Amino acid sequence: MKQILAVMTGGTIGSCCRHGVISVEGGRCRAIERYREVYGEDTVFTEVQPLNILSENLNKHHWEILVNFLLEQDLSAYDGILILHGSDTLSYTSAMLGLCLRHLAVPVVLTAADRIPDDPRSNAVCNIHAAVTVINRFSCGVFTVYRNSGEDFCSVYLPTLLQEADRVSGRFSSFDGTLFGKVTESGLTIGTEQLCPVREPCLLKEGRLHLANDVMMIRPYPSLLYAAIALPASVKAVLHITYHSGTTAEEALSLLKRCQAQGIDFYVTSVTGSALYETAALLLENGAVPIADLSNEAAYATLLLRYNP
Repeated sequence: MKQILAVMTGGTIGSCCRHGVISVEGGRCRAIERYREVYGEDTVFTEVQPLNILSENLNKHHWEILVNFLLEQDLSAYDGILILHGSDTLSYTSAMLGLCLRHLAVPVVLTAADRIPDDPRSNAVCNIHAAVTVINRFSCGVFTVYRNSGEDFCSVYLPTLLQEADRVSGRFSSFDGTLFGKVTESGLTIGTEQLCPVREPCLLKEGRLHLANDVMMIRPYPSLLYAAIALPASVKAVLHITYHSGTTAEEALSLLKRCQAQGIDFYVTSVTGSALYETAALLLENGAVPIADLSNEAAYATLLLRYNP
């Protein structure tokens, strides 16, 4: 029988609803209980709760708590780690843990829910079942699983490829448009065995996560007020997201110049191609550093780790 460390962090999957308001306060996580009601005692869960927040309130210090808590555990007694998380920032935590926990000797699977576990429409139970299925299959690696609305399977994502859910449908997607695998009641199917994860070296030099320095991520929109953007001393890098064609307004150059004057590195997400729009070329010619082939979440997590050795 598999032994799984179930890590509760709050979110919808750990919430209850009172008087029409969903909250983590005063409730207990019913997701594992609901799983047992459906699948019985096929798995032994050891439940712990280092965090109890709605995931929209997530900040970098919560990542420190979560990662360092997991790194302090004796994992020799477990076959895997299940992390129950809120859906709003699931893609960001997936990217961070995908980088920080890739060296562990057990698989780590993150999941969330679209509704509280006691709602009969909730996907909490099937998502946990998918997570258990993945843990049963692999001996290492970090994954995220989630059943999108309207689908009869749970998608299995590599965590650094997971993108934020769509605001209208609540559907998650993969940065490269492909899935690592799918979980149905029949089991797990994966795209190719070549994608199967292997343990990689730990990125944390001191074996702990400490995020004292900040990375500021900026998303473009028409008439963005660049002059109103403050750059406190804790900011060591700016990650400027671009539009889908790798562009942003030429006014971004003013922010780049301010960053250079303050010794702040300036990064832009970019697209691969033989030609650049002149607004993109303007930033690169003036010292912006391109980041290609990474999701916004993975780029942000990568820079946070880079600027917090």
